[in-house]
Amino acid sequence: MLYSFFIQNFRSILELKLNLAYGEGKAPNGYQDQAIMPFIEAGNKTRIVPCMAFYGANASGKTNVIKAIYALQELVGEAGSLVKYYDPNMLNQKSIHTTFAVEFVIENALFEYRIQYNAEEIIEECLAKDHKPIYTIRAMKVVPASKLLSETYSREKLSEILRVECSDGEGRQTKPFLNRIGMGYPGLSQDMRDVFKYFINNVLICPNKGDIPLPFSVEVLATTLNGDEKAALREITDVVRRLDIDIDGIDIDQRELAPDERVPRGTITRRSETGDRHVFQITATHQDVAGNPTQLDFIKHESAGTQRLAGLVGLVLHTLNTGGVLCVDELELSLHPLLMREIVMMFKKRRHNTQGAQLIVTTHNTDLLDDSILRISEIALVRKTKENGTLVRRLVDMKKEGEDIRNVTNFRKQYLAGFYSGIPHPSL
Repeated sequence: MLYSFFIQNFRSILELKLNLAYGEGKAPNGYQDQAIMPFIEAGNKTRIVPCMAFYGANASGKTNVIKAIYALQELVGEAGSLVKYYDPNMLNQKSIHTTFAVEFVIENALFEYRIQYNAEEIIEECLAKDHKPIYTIRAMKVVPASKLLSETYSREKLSEILRVECSDGEGRQTKPFLNRIGMGYPGLSQDMRDVFKYFINNVLICPNKGDIPLPFSVEVLATTLNGDEKAALREITDVVRRLDIDIDGIDIDQRELAPDERVPRGTITRRSETGDRHVFQITATHQDVAGNPTQLDFIKHESAGTQRLAGLVGLVLHTLNTGGVLCVDELELSLHPLLMREIVMMFKKRRHNTQGAQLIVTTHNTDLLDDSILRISEIALVRKTKENGTLVRRLVDMKKEGEDIRNVTNFRKQYLAGFYSGIPHPSL
């Protein structure tokens, strides 16, 4: 579970910290028996919100919050060129470095991972568990905790791994130490392996490009079902059907394209690790007016909303199964407000969210601000200034500062009236 995320000098963000802790003090009366969770209990009295919704005007920086999470995940997981992940604020160059620091809970232990870098090198990298360092690296010098050392992995051996596998040979660290240990030395440290796997397997990013290819969604969900893609497709279809989409069944057929064969128009393709190309034919079964099953081309005949919903459902189910984090930029894209509400409620309801999963979204849809769907710890307002870049404040923070904000307040009406800021002020 994600507890906090600190971002410094990334795109429109100069410096901010996202806090996903439950910030309302005392828990609601009888909360343990309520169907809708006010928070997730993560051990050691740590309470974390299951949802976080970011609201704000266009160009305020909401998407950049999601992109920062994605950049950190890619940096740790892929360890490509630092230039790819270095995207500093160009309007206010207070710093030449980008810094990410993330706190998250794995099996009731609180981990913190911090990395600072620029386009050429990693300046600092460190990992801690329950506020006790596991390792710290500065200026190409690794300082490991004693429990990280053994006869096989001495301080000199760890320094050699850092020098040989994480540097450019000229005294600059260019790859995260966590990546190299997670990828190549899984037996070195259970804690480091768990953290690396958390970044790779338990954080899903859904951009605002509209479509989420259904075969990809099926493949992701199947990783939680012993690799059974047919079972994954059945689960997705069942949820889509129960969301009042008139589909009786969905089938996916895959075939390999010949080397010189052109990609058929309107199809989804995938290239394997060996370079082979595969094309997917997706069909949806409906009933005609006589009650007979009729197969339609899923890409050609189903609406953009149905296609996006089906792809999104697979990611939602994967996150609920793993207790991971799903980040969706512009959740409302092509979705009816009531379906968007149901997606959010899958993370809020105990019967669906049994593993401590979290949903982080950006949105302009204010319907979620009604009906007490989200609590004041789960609503964040985003705004941007030239001097300070993108800024984020939760409603619970405003309450602590003395404003009269309660969970029974009509957030939607007050937000649209500009009471909380974070809205555009057009002057056409």
